[in-house]
Amino acid sequence: MRTIAMAILIGCWSGCDSSQVATYSVSGRLEFADGEPVRTGTIELESQEFGTTATGTIREDGTFVLGTYTPNDGAAAGEHRVIVVQIIVGDGISTHSLDHGRPVPMHFASYESSPLTVHIAPIEDNVIVITLPDSQ
Repeated sequence: MRTIAMAILIGCWSGCDSSQVATYSVSGRLEFADGEPVRTGTIELESQEFGTTATGTIREDGTFVLGTYTPNDGAAAGEHRVIVVQIIVGDGISTHSLDHGRPVPMHFASYESSPLTVHIAPIEDNVIVITLPDSQ
């Protein structure tokens, strides 16, 4: 009996916050229209229904995993607006051995100007591909 009570207490301590919206696993790839991966930055999704945001670091191959409350816990189900934020410093003084790839146009970094949207299903493993349109 004591073991069961302790398991319930530990389970609630790590995930019974009633103010948290349910999240679903989301991984994916971010690419330009020609299929070249976006190689650096952060992707963020804002839930239209709940107002929560899920973020993920974009890896060199364009892949990412999203988290809302903790890294990699996913995103809320439903429609989301999407932004892509990059900080690439090119001061001309320091040399970098890492190629950051093509920069993402600045209008994708703001919810007011980014045309990107995505739907997250209430399923265990959402795998999405987001393609940046050529011109905006």
